Amino acid sequence: MDSPTESASPSPQSPEQAFAKALETGLSPHPVRAVQVETTSICNFRCPSCPLSMPEYDRPEKHLSLERFEQVLDAFPTVEKVELQGIGEVFLNPCILDLIRAAKKRGLVVHTFSNASRIEPDTARQAVESGLDVINFSLDGADEPTFRKARKGGTLARYKECVSHMVEARRALASATPQLGAMVVLSKRNVRQIPDLIAIAEGLGMDAIIFTKMNASANPELEPVLLDQADRDWIRSLPPHEGPLNVVWAYTPWTEGERRECPWPQMMTYVTVEGDVTPCCNYYDSRVLKLGNVFESSGEEIWNGEAYRAFRRSVWGGELPDICRNC
Repeated sequence: MDSPTESASPSPQSPEQAFAKALETGLSPHPVRAVQVETTSICNFRCPSCPLSMPEYDRPEKHLSLERFEQVLDAFPTVEKVELQGIGEVFLNPCILDLIRAAKKRGLVVHTFSNASRIEPDTARQAVESGLDVINFSLDGADEPTFRKARKGGTLARYKECVSHMVEARRALASATPQLGAMVVLSKRNVRQIPDLIAIAEGLGMDAIIFTKMNASANPELEPVLLDQADRDWIRSLPPHEGPLNVVWAYTPWTEGERRECPWPQMMTYVTVEGDVTPCCNYYDSRVLKLGNVFESSGEEIWNGEAYRAFRRSVWGGELPDICRNC
C-alpha cells in the first residue's frame, strides 16, 4: 500500500499578498508596541500654534490619575514603550512622577516632553530617580523675543534654568538617564537660528537636539511661518555639526508612500486624558476622530475594531485624511 500523501505546507505570503490582505481587512499585522498617553489637558503656556491659544477652544481641563493611567497600560499589555505627552504640560499633573514610576515598574521604556517651566531641583532629582529614559524640552527660539513669541508664557532664561536643574540632578546621581533633548519646531521665525540653538543645547549639557517641522497650525494665520523649499535648501547648506551633541534632522515633509507606511496605524496608538483612543498625536482632540475608549472597552476590542480597521483601510489605500496629508 502506498504511504498517504503528506499535505503540502501552505505557501508563505509574498509582501504584496500580505499587504492586499491587510488592506482588505484593515487588521494590523502587529499588536500595540507603543502608546502615547496624554497626562493632562492643562497648560501654563499659550503657544500660537497650539489649539489652547484659540479663545473658542472648549476642551475640558483635566489631569490623568494614576488609577486611570494603570487602566490604560492594562488595556495594552503588549506595549513596550510609553510616551507621556499631549497638548498639556506634563509637569502640571501632580501625579506625573507616579505615572513614570508605574510605567517603569512594568519594565517599559518611558519618554516625556516638557516646556521646561516647572522643573525645580527636587522635581529633577525625583525624575532622575524614577528611571525616566528620555525627556525632550521644547526650544523654539535662541533669543528672548523669538522664544517668547513661539512659547507664549515662558522665557528662555527660565528654560535654561529648568534644564540645568535636570542636568545637575543627573550628574549628582551619576545617572546616564534620562537622556536630555531639545525639541525644535522649525518655522520661518527660528530657522536661521539653527546654529545658535545648537550652541544653547550643547552649552546646557544636553544629549541631543531634534529639528522637526510644524505640520499645520491651529491658527490659520500662522500658515505663512511654515518652511518652504528655500528654507530647506538653506538648512541643507549648513556644515555638519562637530561635537558631542547629537543633531537629528526631521524637518522634511513625508512623501505619499511614507504616509501610507506610517508606523502609527501598524503598532502605535494615542490615548487622551479622557481615555479616548485616536490614531496618533496629530489627532489630539478625539472629537475629530475617536476609535474607542479604554475605560469603556478593552484595548483588543479597540485595536481590532471596525473604526480602527476603517481608518487603516483608508490610509493604506491612499485615501489619506487631511491631518495625515499635512504630516
